[in-house]
Amino acid sequence: MRKTIRAALALLAVICLLTGTAGSALSETLQECHKVTNKAEITTQKNKSQVKLWHVETAYPAVTEEINGIASAWADELGPDLPKAGNNGKKNSRLDVEIRYSRTGLHWMSFLVQARTTYHQQLKAQKFTTRTYNMETGEQIRLTDVFDDTDEVWAMLGDKVRQALSDYWPDEEPDEEKLNSLCTQEALEEADFTLHGMSLVLHYPAEILYPNHFTLMDVTLFYPEIRDMMTEAGRTETNNEAYYKTCALTFDDGPSAKNTPGVLDALMETGARGTFFVIGNRIKENRWLVQREHDNGNAIGAHNWHHGNVTKSSGSALRAMPQKVNTAMIKSIGIPVRYDRVPGGRYPRMVEVKVGWAYIQWSLDTYDWRGLSTSAVLNKVKKKLHDGDIILCHDIKDHTPESTRQIVRYLEEEGYMPLTIDELFAKDGVTLEKYKVYYRCDQGDTSIRKD
Repeated sequence: MRKTIRAALALLAVICLLTGTAGSALSETLQECHKVTNKAEITTQKNKSQVKLWHVETAYPAVTEEINGIASAWADELGPDLPKAGNNGKKNSRLDVEIRYSRTGLHWMSFLVQARTTYHQQLKAQKFTTRTYNMETGEQIRLTDVFDDTDEVWAMLGDKVRQALSDYWPDEEPDEEKLNSLCTQEALEEADFTLHGMSLVLHYPAEILYPNHFTLMDVTLFYPEIRDMMTEAGRTETNNEAYYKTCALTFDDGPSAKNTPGVLDALMETGARGTFFVIGNRIKENRWLVQREHDNGNAIGAHNWHHGNVTKSSGSALRAMPQKVNTAMIKSIGIPVRYDRVPGGRYPRMVEVKVGWAYIQWSLDTYDWRGLSTSAVLNKVKKKLHDGDIILCHDIKDHTPESTRQIVRYLEEEGYMPLTIDELFAKDGVTLEKYKVYYRCDQGDTSIRKD
């Protein structure tokens, strides 16, 4: 009987893979070849500057050696040149050599090694490189392994790169000659990229087109939109709907210099990405944190300009919020936000007076805002978690870094793949529209969950 059941499940898995039906996902737990540990060590140098170096252990020793070799070489190269620090806070001098990783399918994994130099909490330089591997064989995966080699593919990629990179810093003109060079087939074949739960992301240094900007620029391609142009292996290893359930981890009320870095570290340790809903009037003071949120691959939305009760604000004041938030956001990362979460979830007032955002609510409240312990927060997730959920957390709370770490590990055990908000809706072909409210995304159902 057990053999019959196993055979039936295996057949169902093949059917799911061939049809790509999200609703029939078998909820694979974390694959052995996908297991990673990622830890950081901080070294304080004689001039009080600091080097934070991340170190991974993967299931494939040669991959571990290559990724750690890149990170260590950059620490050795850049660390000695750090200027003297005044302190480890607002007058810091710091090099963060980070390793972020992401999984897709049952075998592929991407790594992005980035060396971020900050002085007095201002980003001064950044270098990065990417690798994608088949973690069972150690084979490096290139874009030509993901996409069919056709003129249509390279034209599509060139158009996407040109449009996305031109959208950064709307008041500045990109270097046209360099932009053209990035859009050629030769350049695209060698472009840095990473694969995630529901998207392929091409990465570019901002300074190559926009002088004196040192953040990353991302060109995001959602799998459902490009699957027809993929190779058979590419389709198989990005068909995550057939293997996993999905949800989105979201964080409100930041940035917080005290706790947001810990949340970002927890996401980096676990190979997950989240969505941060930031308060507009905190962006300028914490620009370095917003930049790290973005450069670490997370999505960013608005949490209004301030955390006040919107029912007590005039319509004109509320309608002015998107421009104020986006002015601050563009100064930080070069692009505006596309959606908002209203403090306290009080979206009706915002919709009533036509504030031009899409509104993201939640379907699972961890109640961490009450100061609950990590175990209590995790129990909330265990009791309420459903496919397609949007999970509400707060990165200003002391327990949230550890709660994030444990939530992601639990999600892995239960066959979930955390997505960004953008990925969660793109998975089902849902376009976020102004003035509309979204609570979750389960096979296209975005309504409030009643249970």
